[in-house]
Amino acid sequence: MKVKTIMLPFESISCIKVTDTVGTAIEVINRHQLLSLPVVDGQRFVGVLSKQFVFEEYFRLEDCGREEFLAKPVQEFMRTTIDTISEELRIEEAAARFITSKARFIPITDDKGMLLGIVTQQAVFKRYQALFGHEYNSLVIYSYDSRGMLAKICETVARAGGDIRNMLVTHTDVMNLVEIFLRIDAADFEKVVKALTRQKFDVRDITFAKRQV
Repeated sequence: MKVKTIMLPFESISCIKVTDTVGTAIEVINRHQLLSLPVVDGQRFVGVLSKQFVFEEYFRLEDCGREEFLAKPVQEFMRTTIDTISEELRIEEAAARFITSKARFIPITDDKGMLLGIVTQQAVFKRYQALFGHEYNSLVIYSYDSRGMLAKICETVARAGGDIRNMLVTHTDVMNLVEIFLRIDAADFEKVVKALTRQKFDVRDITFAKRQV
């Protein structure tokens, strides 16, 4: 799934103009209760202004009065070496970037540098929460990574009256084992679990839905 499906579009986000003063920028940041915002020239993305960095600079510049400091241009304090991404980037790749950086959002731009929107940590977390949430019954299977194994699981679930809503397969790096997370819609989830167990699958972490569907 692409980040364009979870991004906040340009029209709905608050931005700081490159011509704004620090005082105006801080007012915008405080009004929206955020810690940083994109800086734009029209719609062209030019950088990010961090509230924390602005405050750090204020206390560092001891010879600069408050009014003088607030009148300074945003350009003096914004970060311009910011990685941007395409709206076609996959969500898991955006998640990996959040893990390796301190960014709270990642700007999404087109090939001309126009800001299309942003993807936030919260949006990514919500997407993964939807995958691992409690809307459906779920279970985990540990199995050897053998040919036809996933097909056998799907067939077993279907024959027991279950419908697989999500499946996530991860390698454990132990004895060629894989961990298979399944969310299953079933009128009789216990029947599905028993069917998988009869097929000698190692079924664990069984969770019944909080809301039956």
